[in-house]
Amino acid sequence: MNIDYPGFLNRFIEKIEEKGIDVSGLEMDHIAYRASSKEEYEMMKTEFMKEGDLVDDAIVDGRRVAIYKLRHPIYFRNYLIPALELIEPKAGQTVTSGLEHAEFVLKVPFSEFMDKYPDLPWDTTTMDRKDFPHLKLKLDENMVVKFHPKSILEMKTIVS
Repeated sequence: MNIDYPGFLNRFIEKIEEKGIDVSGLEMDHIAYRASSKEEYEMMKTEFMKEGDLVDDAIVDGRRVAIYKLRHPIYFRNYLIPALELIEPKAGQTVTSGLEHAEFVLKVPFSEFMDKYPDLPWDTTTMDRKDFPHLKLKLDENMVVKFHPKSILEMKTIVS
């Protein structure tokens, strides 16, 4: 499997900086790959097993989401990224395959973080969700940044 993690992460950080968001000092705990079909999801599950250990494969928000703890974390700039997330499309949803988002762990409440950037169009629809609550911001057509209160590997233990 040949996924361009550095290329994605360079574009990702560039888009975040364009929005004026300061993510220095935050933990980037995972990168997410969105599959375009159930078949691709199954294929990518097998591929990701070569890179990490499956720690969860749950139904979240009506579709399967698999979480892998990487055997060799991804090093990017001053980030050490320990996990990958694989997302199946929802029934009837059309999405493009590929890396879609990365998530940061916030050290402050969502509202306090949003108050620093009041002019940004935050998506708060999943902020109060029981499983994997997070704050989102669309960076472009196929790229999103998300913020959550605990790392995905910690949250996995909350859901299980």
